[in-house]
Amino acid sequence: MNPFNYISIAEGDNFYDRKEETKRIVDTLEGGNNIVLFAPRRYGKTSLVFRAMQQLEERGISCVYIDLMPVYSLESFAELYLQALYQKQTGLEKFIQIVAALKNIRPKMTFDDFGKPQFGIEFAESKVSPATIAEILDLPEKMAHDGKRIVVVMDEFQEIRELNKFGLEALMRSKIQMHHHANYLFLGSKTHIIQDMFMAKNRPFYNSAITLQISTLPERETIDFITSRFAEYNIHISEELCRYIIARVENIPYYIQLLCAEIWQYMMPQLHEVNTDIVDECYERVVEMKSDYYFERTDKLSVLQRRLLIALTKSGENIYSADYIKQNQLVGASSLQKAVAVLLDEGIIDKTGSRYSFCNPFYKTYISDYASERNASRRNGNMNNH
Repeated sequence: MNPFNYISIAEGDNFYDRKEETKRIVDTLEGGNNIVLFAPRRYGKTSLVFRAMQQLEERGISCVYIDLMPVYSLESFAELYLQALYQKQTGLEKFIQIVAALKNIRPKMTFDDFGKPQFGIEFAESKVSPATIAEILDLPEKMAHDGKRIVVVMDEFQEIRELNKFGLEALMRSKIQMHHHANYLFLGSKTHIIQDMFMAKNRPFYNSAITLQISTLPERETIDFITSRFAEYNIHISEELCRYIIARVENIPYYIQLLCAEIWQYMMPQLHEVNTDIVDECYERVVEMKSDYYFERTDKLSVLQRRLLIALTKSGENIYSADYIKQNQLVGASSLQKAVAVLLDEGIIDKTGSRYSFCNPFYKTYISDYASERNASRRNGNMNNH
């Protein structure tokens, strides 16, 4: 088995460091407070949270995990929320009774081909009302019993903004602030949105949770992890090369694992010494492997969005300045702001302070190569014209 895992949640020996962050999360929630955790995608937030959930469960606190990425309506929100609560139940009859007490929700049980019970719901309303959502949001507080507490983890929490036309953000805040036996952990990968939701004074969740921003992993621990994993298969890699790998993928945990997995596959079973040429070749292999996906993603972008991405491969600072716009053949600031908003929302770029950067270093390389090919094509065209 490849010792570098970039597919599933990091557990056991695949999870390293993040001890301070884990302790902060556990202590905050065990102490009865809510916390919001944010970082760009691929920084290992979900793995970190699952480690914290494991420790909370060991301390007798039940943890409910909800991924809000698929939410597109109040109905989908209600179904996801109830399914997540159902997954944590041991007393099924009691849970059915609790759900049955909701005015416009009818629980139903079916059985799969193996005779395993499957929980489902039917709505008595043609459209789920905010009043029904309010009842569902109160369920964690009602389900906490015998002195036990519940922690509800909401991943990709920024997605609820799609339902703000129904007032969901304000409704959730009004309910959550009244709960004494249920606490909440909010996660978000679109950092600019999450920061606005919890730090802007005009937003319902302002000042409602302790904030924790996840940064890249410490270099020393990452080097130790990489060298030990390769050593298990009698493959030597120097500390200098480990730093080179970390720098090439901008110290993003997921992409460190991805590049190392490709290197390991290249090395097995006969090679035993990693060098710079191997790292570079494996890096290009990943870009090539993803090139069809990158092409489709780029092809859907507007001309301005592509130009902006090309500009960002060189610099993400002061992008609204007159010099930056002129140098990179961009248009006025208002049109540029719209292009930036789209790329942020699509998760292609991220914003840290006033600086913009690619979320995916391999895609950044693809765009840089794409720009070089375009420039070469233009030069050849000009030469042919002469």
